Amino acid sequence: MFKKILIVTLVALLLAGCASAASFKMGLGHTVSIAKSKDATAEAEGTAQVDTVMAAVAVDGNGKILSVLIDNAQVRVKFDAAGKVTSDLAALPKTKKELGDQYGMLAQSQIGKEWYQQIEELEKWMTGKTLAEVKAMKTYQKDDSHPSVPDEADLKTKVTISVESYVFAVEEAINSAK
Repeated sequence: MFKKILIVTLVALLLAGCASAASFKMGLGHTVSIAKSKDATAEAEGTAQVDTVMAAVAVDGNGKILSVLIDNAQVRVKFDAAGKVTSDLAALPKTKKELGDQYGMLAQSQIGKEWYQQIEELEKWMTGKTLAEVKAMKTYQKDDSHPSVPDEADLKTKVTISVESYVFAVEEAINSAK
């Protein structure tokens, strides 16, 4: 996440060359959720998963989003039937953006886009909008695991992931911006 904060800071500094330093604020937001887990059996390891969505946002004096970066750390921990953790706890998990094509969503994507490509499209869509405009995004429930898929004409063919947690993290980032 440090690299992402640095990027937002650099973007903000570049924007500062065009406007006074008091005309923009930056903030960070996040959401944490526990995803479906799988119990361990004598034959197979169990898995516990935590998703942490992070957003770094720069807004201008009118609350318009100048820059937004969103990422998701989807961390899985494996354990045996006795409850002993079998994952390498020293290994640093990668975020979905860091995984890039290795995340593996492309095979299931109906639009031929990997997760990082879809989140980049969502970030582009949010840029230039206010929080109220972002929160007013039309969505629909595709299925139980996709409760808030964009239903905006300019996003339908670019983003098929559920966006509720991303919007929440952006909202927290804007509300905490200084």
